[in-house]
Amino acid sequence: MPIENPKYTPVSQPHQGFKSFAAFYPFYLGEHSLPTTRRLHLVGTTIALLASARAVASLAPRVILVIRDLILSSPLEGGTLHRMIEQALRRTVTWRLDGSLRMVMGGVISAYAFAWTAHFFVEKNKPATFTYPVWSLRGDLRLWWEVVTLQRGY
Repeated sequence: MPIENPKYTPVSQPHQGFKSFAAFYPFYLGEHSLPTTRRLHLVGTTIALLASARAVASLAPRVILVIRDLILSSPLEGGTLHRMIEQALRRTVTWRLDGSLRMVMGGVISAYAFAWTAHFFVEKNKPATFTYPVWSLRGDLRLWWEVVTLQRGY
């Protein structure tokens, strides 16, 4: 399958707006016509993805310990099994989710800092995030994937 807009040629936005991601993506690519813009986006998106992966990975050891505690505990010791599971999950969420949420938020803030710096100071255009937030995120991830898998130059 050939990649879309391989030269990052600017595409004008229709007056009625875009009706599909397929129509939006060439426009998105045109908004990233300068290599420095794309590189800053790649750095920001990579930071966000790594922070999210780290946050998920940090939850795994605690969840395993909770499961172990549930297996080794007798439901009669602390009340019903339902109450024990509820308490264990509450401890897990309280103990780890706060730190994991900070990691994810830090990654997202970093990604936006890199991307918006690129748009405002390098490309000198308005980020598509303001008008098309979901498609813009999808475009960031697709562009990242295409570059990482060597389908597209950056």
